[in-house]
Amino acid sequence: MNSSGDYFSEDSWLSYAHWVRDASRLMHAGAPGKVGLFDSSVPEPSTLLAETTSRAFRFGLPSSFQSVFMRSNPVLAAQLAERYGVSQENVICTTGATTALSMIYQALLSPGEEVLVERPGFDIFANFAKHAGLEVAFFDRPAPEFQVSVDEVIGELKDTTRMVVISNLHNPSGVCIPLDTLERLAIALEARNVTLLIDEVYQDYAVEGCQSLNMNKHKNVIRIGSMTKNFGLNALRCGWVFAAGDIQEKLRKYFNNIDFGVSKFSHAVASEVLSQSDVYDTWRTRIMDGARPVAEAAISKMVEDNLLDIEMPLIGCTCFPRVPGVSDTRALSGWLISHHGVVVVPGECFGIAGHIRIGFAHEEMQLKSGLERLAKGLAEYRRRGESAVKKVSDNVGIR
Repeated sequence: MNSSGDYFSEDSWLSYAHWVRDASRLMHAGAPGKVGLFDSSVPEPSTLLAETTSRAFRFGLPSSFQSVFMRSNPVLAAQLAERYGVSQENVICTTGATTALSMIYQALLSPGEEVLVERPGFDIFANFAKHAGLEVAFFDRPAPEFQVSVDEVIGELKDTTRMVVISNLHNPSGVCIPLDTLERLAIALEARNVTLLIDEVYQDYAVEGCQSLNMNKHKNVIRIGSMTKNFGLNALRCGWVFAAGDIQEKLRKYFNNIDFGVSKFSHAVASEVLSQSDVYDTWRTRIMDGARPVAEAAISKMVEDNLLDIEMPLIGCTCFPRVPGVSDTRALSGWLISHHGVVVVPGECFGIAGHIRIGFAHEEMQLKSGLERLAKGLAEYRRRGESAVKKVSDNVGIR
């Protein structure tokens, strides 16, 4: 037992994808008006996307409409390199970040080798490794700071450990790992011939910036990102890998021979989006500048009322507060849907009970409504007690 909740093995983790699927179904069943606080990006800028696509293709094919057969779209790769401060040769464009993760495991690791994964964390880090025949172990990022201890990570390494996987910004807490910590970790792992994989899909949400490692300085580092989170553009299925040296060469060769699902059209549209990235950045910034103060005020009040426990300020677009006195947040989350019409993600989806993930990248009115429902639900839970909540939640229909 950890002071921040129960940690458990990957076999006990509740599937995040299944939870969201079932929660979405329940949102549209029964009484209307349920509010989802499980999203982890700004809403899709559909109108902007339609305008960008129409303008680009209105009079023929744009220069971004380039072959992606056994290569990255060169226009898109150059734009990503400029935006994120890397060399174009470091960029590999992929069919989303999840595809990138799966293929990285397959390209660099062999069955029986170990991947060391952060906990709490996104369940696919472990799931994809298991499906690739790899062994999985965990190191803890303890609440409430959710920071990475270099000494703890090194202490968890085995002779068979070949890769360490972290997220920055952290999913689910939104916490940023300081650059000096990342550098010390990368150096320590390189000395042990271990690769450091960093999921950076939420990094553009950092309030004051969250610095990244230079792969040309730390050649054992891989960074991945996507259009899904930073711009809310899941429809494009556009992700990327940043790597250098031998790792980059191995990954490029593997991706060019395997990732034939890359869409020439989608990556051309992604390039058009990046050509006017200031417009899309403004879209995200406007929503977050409105949402973050609303979320901080409401969550601070819940902390004051002993309904939640979390450190402020909020950094990304999600947070992961502890719910005092709750050991089964899966049951609580199901009950909140059925009784208060608000959807959060239970900590069991990230390997730690007793917490909930709240996504606050919403327009202000929706966010206020959702957080008001959450506060009322948590207060009622405290009055009724966990056992009463669990009896109701057992019949909610979320596995």
